[in-house]
Amino acid sequence: MLKFGELCVNLQPKLDKTILMKQIKAIIMLLAAMLIMASCTSNSNSETTLYGEAAITAFSVSKAIKYTTTESSDGTITTTKSTYTATSYKFVIDQLKHEIYNPDSLPAGTDPSRMLCSISSFHNSIVLLKDKTEADTYYYYSSTDSIDFSTPRTFRVISSDGEGITDYTVKVNVHGEEADKFVWSNEYYVDYFAEMKGLKAFYQGGKFYIFGNHEGKTNVVMTPDGSEYDYEHSKQSFSADAWKNTALIGGDFYVFDDNKLYVSDDDAVNWKSVEYVTPKPIKQLIGASTFELYALSTDNKLLVSEGGFHDDGTYEAPGTTWLEENYDETTEPLPSEDLAMVCYPVYMADNSEQVLLVGNAEPYNSDHDYAYIWRKIIDFDYDLSWGHWNYMNRGDATLFNMPRVKDLNLLYYGQSIIAFYSSTVDKMDDPTQSKYSTMLQSRDNGITWKTSSAYTMPTKDFAPTMVSGVVDDKNNIWLFCAGGEGNVIKGYLPRVVWENK
Repeated sequence: MLKFGELCVNLQPKLDKTILMKQIKAIIMLLAAMLIMASCTSNSNSETTLYGEAAITAFSVSKAIKYTTTESSDGTITTTKSTYTATSYKFVIDQLKHEIYNPDSLPAGTDPSRMLCSISSFHNSIVLLKDKTEADTYYYYSSTDSIDFSTPRTFRVISSDGEGITDYTVKVNVHGEEADKFVWSNEYYVDYFAEMKGLKAFYQGGKFYIFGNHEGKTNVVMTPDGSEYDYEHSKQSFSADAWKNTALIGGDFYVFDDNKLYVSDDDAVNWKSVEYVTPKPIKQLIGASTFELYALSTDNKLLVSEGGFHDDGTYEAPGTTWLEENYDETTEPLPSEDLAMVCYPVYMADNSEQVLLVGNAEPYNSDHDYAYIWRKIIDFDYDLSWGHWNYMNRGDATLFNMPRVKDLNLLYYGQSIIAFYSSTVDKMDDPTQSKYSTMLQSRDNGITWKTSSAYTMPTKDFAPTMVSGVVDDKNNIWLFCAGGEGNVIKGYLPRVVWENK
């Protein structure tokens, strides 16, 4: 780049600011005079107008370099270099603060130290770039010269009449992480979890609650952030397998144990028995939506309990009255083994939600190779009893079906459903198979399930016997692990975190 001072006069850093401005104005006037003379020579009838405004009107990164690092299955790391046009990343020009920046950061791996940028100025004002180290030293901006944006840079704009001068601070934001690749980190190792035989986690009111089998009984462990744990949080313990029959609805925890239903309305500390009425005996508590509890009867029928106010103004808590759900039993059977449930909003629809129930329905030696998936859509503008369960029928399609799996987790995350599990049913007794090694994603409400290089489970230092996952209010996924080293692992998809900030 040509230093601005080298054109007519050397702008020494030690010059007084007033003298410096006079020199700049002199240069501008000299340039203007040259333009006028050239104009008069070419066309005696034309006129040149000088303007006093100095402003940048458009800014973009026209070309950038990106480095991509990949790791092969044998651990070989390869880095490739490529260039791309970044003009689709829009820059905001704040004319009051004189700041320029891109709200949507450039992709991870972009080298900010070597970029070409395109700048437009008001009425062709002169644009200068301030040196990074030498005070009061400026260079002519050129769209063909590489610029280092690893730190914010100052651009000076001088109006055509030499009277207007405006400095802009330009900051080019670059993501530090790839947008669509899960980031996992081992946060803690908890001996208490390592001793557990099974567990189920919940997130409520900014805290984590883990129901798990520890030394032959189900206890509740509470932690506000994963670093400290209250191992005697609950004043009541339950039988060894009661953790499998737990649910959270409206801030209240429910446990079904020894044919009794218990509820806690004070964050799982104190519990009281629920007197309930049901058309069929309850075998298993499955989960909950916003206003409904779901259970499975002893003859594998789906039961529902809705809380609410009666006509006389009295309130009935969920779990008090149970009814048999609406569904067509002639299509396919309801899942009755290895059940998992997830509830989430209907995309682009107000006041409604979907509930997805996934599991297996036949003995493990069956020829049926795929899980059974049922869905219910609830519209809060109608009576909740209007909702009807439907079997997700794909006909003869076999590509991207949910396999039959053990210890299934379903989470709504990033406007899609993710699933992870200990193993497929056909591999559950194979000691060579790694547990919890696969993550599936469904973007069509449970119809198809796909793997990708972005949606991955932790692989290093991760050997649990059982995992339960929850999503916190900052869009982090927390995995609480029974067995192994009792890992507590936090993960997130950067794109989801960025979109919700």
